[in-house]
Amino acid sequence: MIDTYLMVGCVDFETDAYAISIPVLQRERSNYIYIPKTDHHFIVTDFFEMPEFTYRIRYCDKKRPVSISEKTPVPILEGDHVYVLEADWTDAEIGERHPRLGREAVKAFISLRSRMAARATESAHGEIEEGVQDLLNDPVRSKYWVSRFAALVRSAFESGEPSRVLVQMMEDARLKWIEKYSTKTTLALVMHLMEVPGLELRSDAAKKVLLRRFEGLLGTKGIFLPRSELVAHEKIFPEGILPAIRVDADGEYDYWRRGSEIGRKINDQIHALLHPADSTRNRAYDHQRWSLTELDRILRLLNVLGGEDHLLEQAGGFFYPLFDSLLEDMTACLSNRYEWTSALSGRVNVQFLNLVCQMLDVPPYERAPATEQWLKIIGGVLEYFRKLVVLAKIVGPANRRKKDSDIAFQGIDHALVDALNHVYLSRKPEAISVLLRTST
Repeated sequence: MIDTYLMVGCVDFETDAYAISIPVLQRERSNYIYIPKTDHHFIVTDFFEMPEFTYRIRYCDKKRPVSISEKTPVPILEGDHVYVLEADWTDAEIGERHPRLGREAVKAFISLRSRMAARATESAHGEIEEGVQDLLNDPVRSKYWVSRFAALVRSAFESGEPSRVLVQMMEDARLKWIEKYSTKTTLALVMHLMEVPGLELRSDAAKKVLLRRFEGLLGTKGIFLPRSELVAHEKIFPEGILPAIRVDADGEYDYWRRGSEIGRKINDQIHALLHPADSTRNRAYDHQRWSLTELDRILRLLNVLGGEDHLLEQAGGFFYPLFDSLLEDMTACLSNRYEWTSALSGRVNVQFLNLVCQMLDVPPYERAPATEQWLKIIGGVLEYFRKLVVLAKIVGPANRRKKDSDIAFQGIDHALVDALNHVYLSRKPEAISVLLRTST
């Protein structure tokens, strides 16, 4: 089951007068028929599959979504037309939107709505308790389950103030689901469950849930956490996960236990990433085996975990050989602006050009590169420089919150780097001489 279907029409009861009908629902590219199950406020709490549907269907001009925890549209058949009403429309709103719908039909709908809403609170809450118990008996890791839960909560509060017993039952159902599935499903679904209207978790309680979830994810995925999770938790815990654990921990021992588990996991996985079992694929010194995207994800992980926290010093330190190797290559490539101005002006030093090609791992050129070839070379050099900046942040915790433009390297001509950026963006290699003269 899913939590949203399309209303394609309604049941034709084949009466001579008007008829307040029932929506007929389908899923895209499916012939199965469903109808919504609602409470006495028209809130959809589930769907019934109708394997044998013998009624005639009157189809609507336009399909529309019907979702669990939202109020169902109400179709009224009159003559040859299907009028679709929102459950909360007033008499005036119905008249404004459907002026051709007969007054008797409108009165019948409003009367039905009034009679349903007048149902006893105790009776309504009794059905909700049964629904919550059903969810507790069979929790499922799906949006459908979360939507059903949200529908029952909404129904409970719209039916009158729920008892403390019912509220506790709903909170227990949510907690059971979170404990079982929070690390096995998306962050969006967990957030949806915690933000169900009427039963919203307090900010501190919600953060505690998300912190425990993230610790669980680290325990299973470690450095291979999806980027989407890292980006989301960077916003939720701007101070970092490890500092958040220190605040949440029940004493120093609890902090060291939880933090050390994370540190060991990250250290082991990063070491294995740099030194795979197959020694021929060693990546500790070979920056050509690392993409900018992969390095940036490692940096984001360290920042999300705690930026400058000392438990991560070893993880960052593993990258020093790679950083030193790339810094050496980039210093040789970007220390002499006159090599670049001469080369881009047509006076190529073959030894210099071969050095750059070797660093980029591209075949050497037999003749002076054309403009498009130079732009490809410059683009590669600039990408390697961005790798160097990311590595400087990985190995240097104090650099991690700095802007890229604030990271400097001894031996590298940063005015040359700026000029190459301008050249690359303008696609005019010959402009480098003017740019460097202006910068001096």
